[in-house]
Amino acid sequence: MSKKPNRLVHEKSPYLLQHAHNPVDWFPWGVEAFEKAQKEDKVILLSIGYSTCHWCHVMERESFEDDSTAEVLNRDFVCMKLDREERPDIDKIYMDSLHAMGTQGGWPLNMFLTPNKEPILGGTYFPPENRYGKRSFKEVLRLVSEAWKNQREELITAASDLTKYLRDNETRTNEGKLPDPDVIDRNFERYLQVYDKEFFGFKTNTVNKFPPSMALGFLVEYSLRKKEPRALEMAFNTAYAMKFGGIYDQVGGGICRYATDHEWLVPHFEKMLYDNSLYVEALSLLYKATGDSFFLDVIREIVTYIRRDMTLESGGIASAEDADSEGEEGKFYLWNHSEFSSIVSEEEILGFWNVTEEGNFEHQNILNLYWKGKNPFVEGIQFKPDFLEKLESAKLKLLAKRSHRIRPLRDDKVLTSWNCLWIRALLSAYEVSGEKEYLTDAKKIYAFLIKNLVGEDGSILRRYREGEAKYFGTLPDYAEFIWVSFKLFQLEENLEAYVKGKRSLEYLFSHFESNVGPFYESFHGNEDLLVRTMEGYDGVEPSGNSTILHLFHLLHSFGYKERDLLSKANSIFAYFLPELTQNSLSYPSMISAFQKFQYPTKEVLVVYKDKDPREVESIRNKLGEIKDPNLVWLVLEESKAKVLGSELELLFGRDAGSGLRFYVCRNFTCELPKDNWEETFALIQQ
Repeated sequence: MSKKPNRLVHEKSPYLLQHAHNPVDWFPWGVEAFEKAQKEDKVILLSIGYSTCHWCHVMERESFEDDSTAEVLNRDFVCMKLDREERPDIDKIYMDSLHAMGTQGGWPLNMFLTPNKEPILGGTYFPPENRYGKRSFKEVLRLVSEAWKNQREELITAASDLTKYLRDNETRTNEGKLPDPDVIDRNFERYLQVYDKEFFGFKTNTVNKFPPSMALGFLVEYSLRKKEPRALEMAFNTAYAMKFGGIYDQVGGGICRYATDHEWLVPHFEKMLYDNSLYVEALSLLYKATGDSFFLDVIREIVTYIRRDMTLESGGIASAEDADSEGEEGKFYLWNHSEFSSIVSEEEILGFWNVTEEGNFEHQNILNLYWKGKNPFVEGIQFKPDFLEKLESAKLKLLAKRSHRIRPLRDDKVLTSWNCLWIRALLSAYEVSGEKEYLTDAKKIYAFLIKNLVGEDGSILRRYREGEAKYFGTLPDYAEFIWVSFKLFQLEENLEAYVKGKRSLEYLFSHFESNVGPFYESFHGNEDLLVRTMEGYDGVEPSGNSTILHLFHLLHSFGYKERDLLSKANSIFAYFLPELTQNSLSYPSMISAFQKFQYPTKEVLVVYKDKDPREVESIRNKLGEIKDPNLVWLVLEESKAKVLGSELELLFGRDAGSGLRFYVCRNFTCELPKDNWEETFALIQQ
């Protein structure tokens, strides 16, 4: 018999809907719950998670589906469920609170709040009985309830003090001093120190190993600027190791959230859109730097996976796939020896993926390539064409067999920033490969966002699902959307995208700007937040402020006149001086942006009229292939250049001459224009 639904049954979030039939009297985040807590004088339990979170599922089964636990919760607390992916602004406030309490973060995040939203106590996963060195959930509930009855004033004072600390931390002063440029070299040295020379990647965690895609981007560009082969080697080998490890789905494509070991073998099997987006972007940079077709092959596999399994009929891209299926983590991806060999009989394929009767994970096999002692950057890894044909045939057979299994849950909500990260990845891949299908995919997703999540005034909403667009966009939503808008303008003269990007940029300045440098994470009209936070930490995705810095570098290089972007960028760097100086490995995208600003740019403008589109496309492709990370380029038809000349200094007064002109500039000081590619290329190389 199905249980009576609670209020969450009316929500769109897959995570909230997972809890819609719990016996707990859940509220979604909102006024109703806080009013009830005030009226009944109760503590709020705010439980935050997401649909593909393994330990969220565990705690639901153990506690939130348990009638006796629900009875305590419903009697003594007002209980709220929140999808952290829908409301990362709220999640950050209470995760910061947990860190301030000296507790390691993670999800599920369970916070006890006063009726005024102030944090009292928190934790992550609580077991049903005392274990793992943790108190049982029921005991925690009892202690909090008794403290609220007997020590209320102390709790309220402590919660108030913590809230003040959070607010003070977000309004620290900005002395205006920029980081010293040597933080870039020190950041590289730190990567050398934590580099895993045996299995590759970086040992920044004692147990797990996360895909360090943003770090790879920094290292590739560092290697090109500094002529430092060790940086390229670390990035190159790590990208190879991720593809060859169990963290990568060898059959269907796509990378998982992280490996639970340092050998990249056993993944946490959930697949996130942002991880795959950032990996593709790093692979594109690596291909551009090395010309190794391996990176293009991996890009093609991941694009195929996203098209096949994550693209929705609406045109948006789903957020994630769960680690669990049929209640077991990883079941969808594992193979026993007999099943595998009945589909693929060639011994060389079994050996290639290390399939054995004993298995490597609970007597089953996670497909991977074991390559201890090899260094792809130094040795190179080549496969014979006939073997690659056999391998591709094996993949298709295994994929067909796996398609009959029960799939993990797919979280089909569309998040603006994550979809823009995928657009970014596609545009990066298109720029280095010239594959038009990547540009086509990017434009389709962009059109979906314009139609459903972006307002005519430049405002942006965060989430779309089943026809409903909801929640104020956060800083990453704006930053990523503006970034891809201007990249589309750059890559295909898309004036509509330019206008959309500019409109959202002005909205960003109007509604997110702070007076101490960085932009706030949340829209100023968000009245349901305890604190307005500012973030620079590049966690699972680039922080909004980091992406804004990359954006400002691009627009400043175009000579964008509407705002003093250089001054604004410097104020953001100055604010995060302590972090970039002391903890740069946690800010890989931001320090990549800082690296860009430390070198003079080369601006190349190509203006044309009455030219064969194929010739124009060829010029774009040639510019996109140039390895110099200080190069910023733009190819425009003359009439468009004239339209934008009043806004972009690089375009002012430029014309196509007799049909085609190349302008090569350094910090807006330009050489005499050229009329052929060969002379232009020679100037760029100087």
